[in-house]
Amino acid sequence: MGELQTEERAIDEEIVNELVELTPEWWRSAALDVACTLDQGVEKCSHVISSLESYKEPVFPSEKLFTATHKLALLFRRHGKQWKRARYEIRLQDDGSWKYNVNFEY
Repeated sequence: MGELQTEERAIDEEIVNELVELTPEWWRSAALDVACTLDQGVEKCSHVISSLESYKEPVFPSEKLFTATHKLALLFRRHGKQWKRARYEIRLQDDGSWKYNVNFEY
């Protein structure tokens, strides 16, 4: 596993753990969509949290989540792989643990 993936894993886990904390306890799955743009040297990122089960409760990102996704963007930029969008999906497993996957759009 490369250096980027090794460093990314710790940040991914930080993002996923915070996403689990932010979602209502009855949600068994959720998605976080992060879209970043660079405008005149200023990075702007939108964060949208939604239920994969069509629950409608609004869930708002926390400062901790903003900090973690910013760290992720900086890590990728340092490795020359800036992404435009990141999508995290989390799912509660039968054993009570959470499984996640993340996809990037460049």
